[in-house]
Amino acid sequence: MALVPPELVSEYFQINKPEIRLEENILNLLQQNDVPDDLRAKLLSQLITKYQRAMQPAPPPKPFEIPPELLAPPPPLPSPPVELTTPYSRDALLAKFIGYAVPKTFKKFILPILERLSYANYTFNDKNEFQVGDKPEYRSNAIDLFSYLMKDIRKNEPPPVGFEAFFKALFKINIPRQWIGNKRLREVFDYAELDPLRKGRRSVTPSPEKPDWEELSE
Repeated sequence: MALVPPELVSEYFQINKPEIRLEENILNLLQQNDVPDDLRAKLLSQLITKYQRAMQPAPPPKPFEIPPELLAPPPPLPSPPVELTTPYSRDALLAKFIGYAVPKTFKKFILPILERLSYANYTFNDKNEFQVGDKPEYRSNAIDLFSYLMKDIRKNEPPPVGFEAFFKALFKINIPRQWIGNKRLREVFDYAELDPLRKGRRSVTPSPEKPDWEELSE
């Protein structure tokens, strides 16, 4: 590794400066007598222009600027979808699924029944179990209950789990008998004298001739 004296290093950098080299080129061009005058004038014009540019101080650095689009407020986020949290919207969703299990002529009655039950504090929980207030009918199922209510069930087919509490709730909310497809259950409505379409027959007191609930379960 060779050591270079400081004066040589300084001289080297001075020689390699652009303005120093341009000055030498201009002087050399002026001293050349074999160059035609028109060509010499053209070359001098180019060298002087470069020399003037080299002698100009460097422009100050441009300050950093944040793009305007980054300063603008972000666009509003799309509103989240409305969740089915209200009893009415959940009733509509539940009615849609129950509709696949009942005759077509009775589908239109599902949602009105669910809404009347909700108003009277009869609901279906997240497991679709029928519940009275906060007390669920364990292992009951909304689809099974409505299917038994609206289909013409065989005589020997027992009601599903929780149907007794469900049917008593239907008595209390006074649904029309035309909303019931099970003929045996319509007979119970007739005996109970709870058909709201018949004037003067809204008593909640069962008739002595009303069939026993246990007979329906047999």
